[in-house]
Amino acid sequence: MLNKLIIVFISLVLTSCFFEKTKKPVVIIDRSTGQENIDFDRFAITSQAEEEMTDRKIDKKTNSALIPVAGRIIKTFSKDHQGLSFATNFAQAVRAVKDGMVVYSGNKNKKNGKTIIIKHSLGFYSSYMQNQTLQVQSGDKVKKGQVIATTGKNNFYFEMKKFETPINPIKYLK
Repeated sequence: MLNKLIIVFISLVLTSCFFEKTKKPVVIIDRSTGQENIDFDRFAITSQAEEEMTDRKIDKKTNSALIPVAGRIIKTFSKDHQGLSFATNFAQAVRAVKDGMVVYSGNKNKKNGKTIIIKHSLGFYSSYMQNQTLQVQSGDKVKKGQVIATTGKNNFYFEMKKFETPINPIKYLK
């Protein structure tokens, strides 16, 4: 009799685990940016950022990054060429591919021309090189699609990294 009571008790406890009505929400914080509630299925910030995306009329179903500049890709990602080269005209608008914070804006490396590096959530970085004018400075927050620079006379060059590792930008651009 005691065995039957124990089995019934254990069964009730186990079934209640599967039918719990209220679950507490999990809050995930990206320590690199301090952003909360990251939806890892879409790599997007939920709640407040979704409202901002709606305001800017960006499709929330696809969270892929924008192409940084209008132009034909003339050289793709490889071991020797860790980014994309675009055939562009002088003074075309260069746009941020995702929301983030500018961590570098300048031209210390003369061979890359004027460069902007933006830090995005989840350890992603994007680099925009061979620009004529820079419209953002280090420390500025930028939004997806915001004009950050204009192209120069050389072909525009774009790179993406996940932490320190170069990644193929084509996989993330729409």
